[in-house]
Formats: sequence, C-alpha cells, structure tokens
Amino acid sequence: MGFFYKLTAPGYEGGFYYDNKENDMKRITDKPYYTYSVDKAAMSGIYVKCPECGGAAIVTADKSTACFRCTNCGKSKTKERIVYCCNVENLCDKCGRYYRVHIYDDSKQQFSTLNVSCPYCGSIIPGKVQKTSPCIIIEGIKSGREPFFGFELWFLTEYRGKLIWALNREHLTYLIDYLSADLREKPSGENTTMRTQADMLPAFFKTAKNREGIIKCLEKLNKK
Repeated sequence: MGFFYKLTAPGYEGGFYYDNKENDMKRITDKPYYTYSVDKAAMSGIYVKCPECGGAAIVTADKSTACFRCTNCGKSKTKERIVYCCNVENLCDKCGRYYRVHIYDDSKQQFSTLNVSCPYCGSIIPGKVQKTSPCIIIEGIKSGREPFFGFELWFLTEYRGKLIWALNREHLTYLIDYLSADLREKPSGENTTMRTQADMLPAFFKTAKNREGIIKCLEKLNKK
C-alpha cells in the first residue's frame, strides 16, 4: 500500500506526490506445509557429505529403497526402507496376565522363540516371535544427519550454538529468500489459515535479531 503526501515547501504552490515504497519491498509467497520435508526432498535428492572422501554426495529414497551416491569418488550404497516390527505375545504362567513385548534388536528377530521377561512380574518365559506387517519408518533430521544412512548434511553450519541446515540447494534457496524478504505472504486460496512451510522453521530462525546473521550463514553455504 502506498501513501499520498502533500508538498508544503516554501515557494511551492501545492500538490501531492505518491510514495509507493511497498513496490520496492522484496516479497515472497510461502510454500505449502511439508514442501521441503525429508521424505519429499529424498525424491529429488538430499545433499550429504561423503564419509569416504568428504565431497558432495546425494541420498535419494522411494517407498522401498534408499540410495547413496557420491558425485566425487563414486561410492554408492543401498538400503531397504521396509522394516518388520516383532513382538512376543504370551500369557504369563506366574501372574496370569497377558503381555506383549516389542523386539527391536535385529539379531533377536531372527529367532522363532525368545525368552522374555514378563513386564508385570519379571518372570522369564519363552514366547513365539511374531512379525507385524511391513512398514516404513519416516524420521526427521537429527543432529544435522539424514535419517536413511546417518550421513552428515552437505549444507550444514552453526549459528550461536544452533545448527543451521538445508536438505538440498532448492531448500537452501527457499530459506534465503524467505528470511531476506520484507513481506512474507501465505499462498492464496480459500484456506488462508492453513499451515505453511515457514511453520516448520525453528523459532530462532524467525527472530528478527537472528535473521541477518542466519542469512549470512545460508549465503555462505550456497557458495559450496
């Protein structure tokens, strides 16, 4: 929105000029929520640091398999995403209570029966190991590492003791554009109260006193 100002300088007979400062402001329309989620970014590629050569590498993933490929040394790796959760269900012959114990250790999931402790009375009783339906575990970024192989992100730095990261260059560009904008708007549409990508940003990202410093850190990452 611009403003009209009346000119009152000595010798000037009168008039108005229009100050349209808003048109000079940098504005951005935010993205829908989860646009740059880990799972979506993995479809095109998450940039990581190769554990072998330290160069730039890419992790991609679909619904069944995660793949790692270094663009520098050529090292590659694949991993199945589908996992089975195992349980031991039994009726304790000591306390008479029915129980279910989850088995997370891969090495123990290979056995048909296991001796497990009743969670109610502590008695050790053998029980049949049962596999649940296959599922995909979706996790987020932890300590600057992607969830598929645990490799360090390529676009990773620190500001005032807090980690700053981007999943790939597209995500990095979004962060720079969003934080450096003068006007930040939600996507147009009927649902103006919907959550947007900015809602996924940590609070310290959006604090005015941190914004300039974070932008400098992100711009430095963008030169990699």
